[in-house]
Amino acid sequence: MNIQSLLQKAFCIVLIAAPTRSLQAAGFSLYEAGARGTAMGGAVVGETGDASANFYNPANLTDLSGTHFLAGATLVHPVLDITVGGEKSNLDSDWFCPPHVYGSQQVAENWFLGMGIYSEYGLGTKYDNDWPLKSSSTETTVETLTLNPNVAYKVTDRLSVAAGVRAMYLSFDNMKTAYDHTQLNPPYPLYGDMRTHIEGDSWGYGYVLALAYKVSDTLDAGFVYRSRVLHTVKGDIHVASSSTPVPNLLPSGSADARGELELPPSWTAGVNYHPVEKLNIGLSAIYTEWSTYDNLTMTFGNGTDNGTLPDSSEDKNWHNVWRFGIGAEYLLSERWSVQCGYVYDMDPIDKDHTDTMLPPGDRHIVSAGLGYAIQSWTINGSYGLIIMEPVDRMVGATAVDFDDGFCHLISLSVGKRF
Repeated sequence: MNIQSLLQKAFCIVLIAAPTRSLQAAGFSLYEAGARGTAMGGAVVGETGDASANFYNPANLTDLSGTHFLAGATLVHPVLDITVGGEKSNLDSDWFCPPHVYGSQQVAENWFLGMGIYSEYGLGTKYDNDWPLKSSSTETTVETLTLNPNVAYKVTDRLSVAAGVRAMYLSFDNMKTAYDHTQLNPPYPLYGDMRTHIEGDSWGYGYVLALAYKVSDTLDAGFVYRSRVLHTVKGDIHVASSSTPVPNLLPSGSADARGELELPPSWTAGVNYHPVEKLNIGLSAIYTEWSTYDNLTMTFGNGTDNGTLPDSSEDKNWHNVWRFGIGAEYLLSERWSVQCGYVYDMDPIDKDHTDTMLPPGDRHIVSAGLGYAIQSWTINGSYGLIIMEPVDRMVGATAVDFDDGFCHLISLSVGKRF
């Protein structure tokens, strides 16, 4: 089977599994790129062992002779309570399904090609339309799908390098009640409510650079750099204003919308160590420069009734943060293996600019998995539980408690080598 056939199958699987939404990583990065890697807390940077190396460390593709294929998905189910002024609201949880599809092909003794299709970023939050902070957000969705071709080269028996291109599709959707007549007082000549719905999409482009080095027969190290990706989101804003007994001066109708979103660069390093033949222990660290997300500005064109909508600008001022992971895998037999992991994921959201599009707080992730190999096939399943630390924040002038936050992660990956 050639790489073209692998990619055709990959696109079919992605079309079935997409779209993707999620709420699990601090910030809105997604790291659930394979069941085995998820079970090990992402600690497979030094040694990956399958085609998910396209995501975790493309330089590890040089360990895969012949042709390899891996596909799967992660089911994500978030739960969260939000208390505003003593009134508790629930995040309307749903099941989301980010897919992952990978292929790799050895094309010469030292040259390897790979392809990854996965979701790097995503969030989905939904609240009741009449909840206390409906002016901040009632529903927000960010969905992405990245196409990532890679090329890897084995420089020596110990050193490998890789480079790849990331073509990322992003869609953005946000709903809120921008004005509520119960919150307005004279002398403002505004009557009724105004609900806005912004939707748009964009293609953005970046790159990835990677390195893998075999320090010894039992210790492997890896390093990955992912560039920033700039999205210019273009779409529409739809404005619905309620009718009142007096003339409604609020805008209504639709207009063009445009905004820029700069997704951050990141630096990943990791090691994998085999103290004994059957045991693999991994460590990983990711530094993400979320400071690129300093402002969210939307500009609107003509088209609405009762005048043009004013541009929207919200300061974010997010911070650069770390994500640390530790994981282990033990081979029970030639066919069966078990994995476990732990992740500490730091919150980048600025305390003075918290909103309800993405709940704040550091996250702890515990995970476990099971693997089965038979002939040229591998099957891996995993379960992860995200525990969100409770935090008290100000959203504008309103005190908000975010607590009882959990997220269930159920992953399945199936691999085949040829």
